[in-house]
Amino acid sequence: MKMGILSILATMLFSALLFCSGAQANEPPNMPYVFEANCFLCHREPEQTGPSSIFDMRSKTGNPLHEQYIRNNVRFGISAMPAFRISEVSPKALDDIVNYLKTVATYRKEHPDYKPMPGPEGGIEK
Repeated sequence: MKMGILSILATMLFSALLFCSGAQANEPPNMPYVFEANCFLCHREPEQTGPSSIFDMRSKTGNPLHEQYIRNNVRFGISAMPAFRISEVSPKALDDIVNYLKTVATYRKEHPDYKPMPGPEGGIEK
């Protein structure tokens, strides 16, 4: 009897998780404040200075970007991109940037015309 109830509860929980994750995939990701404040000016479309392909987790040549590559570029800079000190972009904020870019890349696979923009109240703080 207990095993049957546990099985039913597990099935219900699994179904709820699937439903929630599907609902979130239909909404564009929220831009974190740190990205809006430090990154968006150069990485926005169409007048970007830096590559907008970061929103697809791809380099300018189309190769996949590993999250460590993004972390290194934020910390040490590359080409025209400046380096950001820990006092400017905290480790948690850097995690937020990487997670945001990964989420946007996933979202853009289903919505290829989506162009990331800050929310009406500006970027979100976590």
